[in-house]
Amino acid sequence: MGSCGSCWSFSTTGALEGANYLATGKLVSLSEQQLVECDHEVCFPCFFWSGNIRLADQARCVLRRESFISLFILLLYDYLRGYVMTHLVWNLQCDPEDKNSCDSGCNGGLMNSAFEYTLKAGGLMREEDYPYTGTDRGTCKFEKSKVVAKVANFSVVSLDEDQIAANLVKNGPLAVAINAVFMQTYVGGVSCPYICSKRLDHGVLLVGYGEAGYAPIRLKEKPYWIIKNSWGENWGENGYYKICRGHNICGVDSMVSTVAAVSSSK
Repeated sequence: MGSCGSCWSFSTTGALEGANYLATGKLVSLSEQQLVECDHEVCFPCFFWSGNIRLADQARCVLRRESFISLFILLLYDYLRGYVMTHLVWNLQCDPEDKNSCDSGCNGGLMNSAFEYTLKAGGLMREEDYPYTGTDRGTCKFEKSKVVAKVANFSVVSLDEDQIAANLVKNGPLAVAINAVFMQTYVGGVSCPYICSKRLDHGVLLVGYGEAGYAPIRLKEKPYWIIKNSWGENWGENGYYKICRGHNICGVDSMVSTVAAVSSSK
């Protein structure tokens, strides 16, 4: 992924890859670069304020705010953000040339708006046909004739860990957002911080869960989520992260999305 803040695109393609496998029986690596260069769906209401809030892992996933807003508005937004992102769906279309109001390549984006783009565009190409470059300086090279996975529908999963687990089992990997502060020093085991902000700043892929994993900071075993990250196999546990399950640690339950793919018979 390099210095490009494209975590949202990896989360999106990972979820659709799983859904596409369930629908077609084919495991295909999908193009993150298509999303980085071609997706300009809105990721927050254009009329709310001029700058967007996006998930962007540039500089190890810091949340980018690209307009000057008052401290009061910032604190109010952070307080309400979990509810807004979890319960409200925005289907507005912005000007693709306006990089400040839509999904914006290496400057960040959101998974639901990426699913919306994929639905409208007609699908995603293979990774090998549209390879990842780690930059958004190129032009869109999408070819609809080379689409290999299509979105049938997508939805937000409620802020309930039983529902999240049920969706994971039924629908495959889920696109989720998380506060990544403790991921930056993670080396293994179950991450179970006593205090962690729920201010979401990183897009990842929820792939599984367990009932009893050792959490060093708690000196005991805890139930956990298994998350696939996009920082390479040399990070964490071969590219994966385990985080405590049960208390919305680091906001991991706050913005969860499931996607279904079009079956090969359609």
